[in-house]
Amino acid sequence: MAGPPRPAPDGEDITIIPALGGEADLRMAPPEHASLAVLAGLTQDAPRVTPGAGFDGALCLDAPPKLLRNQLDAYVRMAIAEEERARRARTAAQLEAPAPSPLSPRYLKVLYIGAPSPAFLSLERAISRRGGLATAAFSSYAGFDHLHDERFDAVVLNGAQDTQTAISLCAALRRNASLHHLPTLVITAPHDQTTAAAVIERGATGILPVNSPSEGPINWLFEFIARERRRRDAEHEIRALRDVMGDTRTGLFRPDAFEAHLSRLAADHHASGRAISLVALRVLPAHGARQPDENTWKRGFSEIASLAARLMRETDSGAALGGDIIIVALPAARLIAAKRTGERIASVAECTAFASGEGSVGPLVFEQNAVELQPGESGAALLARALRAFEDQSIHA
Repeated sequence: MAGPPRPAPDGEDITIIPALGGEADLRMAPPEHASLAVLAGLTQDAPRVTPGAGFDGALCLDAPPKLLRNQLDAYVRMAIAEEERARRARTAAQLEAPAPSPLSPRYLKVLYIGAPSPAFLSLERAISRRGGLATAAFSSYAGFDHLHDERFDAVVLNGAQDTQTAISLCAALRRNASLHHLPTLVITAPHDQTTAAAVIERGATGILPVNSPSEGPINWLFEFIARERRRRDAEHEIRALRDVMGDTRTGLFRPDAFEAHLSRLAADHHASGRAISLVALRVLPAHGARQPDENTWKRGFSEIASLAARLMRETDSGAALGGDIIIVALPAARLIAAKRTGERIASVAECTAFASGEGSVGPLVFEQNAVELQPGESGAALLARALRAFEDQSIHA
């Protein structure tokens, strides 16, 4: 957008300031800004990647389009998580809930997987200057053993000697829920655009051709590490704040805390102009199934609620209402996202059956309704509209 940054809803949610002219351009960022995030737009070979005060990170503007989009999506996730952390802290203060403990600091750890390469020495020197540790695994099997046993901030794959293994490893990281967002730098043979395109398609965050200067790609790797650390820190506090306002059995909010937080969510999204959506799921025994006794139903519904808590995003807020309804609020999300969340929870949970006292098993079905915040609508009104569909079904039953 031309002109000075303008916060949403009149302007932008994410502000990107091109800093292709060097240090002078980096001073353009305002000291305080109401955007979700302010990012510096740099080049791949920028001498300085970390932009400093006033910026939340940097984008590599001359990266391949897929890589640039992945970077921007990652910053959006980080920014939404930090916004939700601040919002939950305000709700917790309103309810006089105790403050959770912060995440303990950890030193930097990067894992290198593949055949020996001079790039490993460059990586090791760069990480040691930052007080961290680089670990080498010279086979994919050893590499995944390390990833299973330890927590790393990033992984470097040597795809110059064994291209297919590097591509397969990159894809495997994306299929693992705990490693999906792990920053991944892939070493390729000189001018090997095919491998570069293949690993970027599978979620790699950077490419380092053999015999090319390694400083730029490694600096970008550390920038992405810093971004992911901020996101993890925010999500840790999000979970901790949920726990102090929630039900420890299910991992969901208590109903009173959820309603207070939903009111704040609605007000904040009216102010920002961003969408917020809600999905409600009513859990019922399948038609023709035996109605379980009250204690069995409570135990089974608690298990379904706990499953729902694990299937929603970290930034989503959920609660169990009554003895048969689960509600999920999705910040910065359109109606389609709420519908998909409801379908995901239902499709997994409908496969779950729980036993009655006599040992028989009854299947479950889920009624679903998704709604999106309308102009001027309060959080309480949004919740009432989501639940009204179940009342209408009861009237017409």
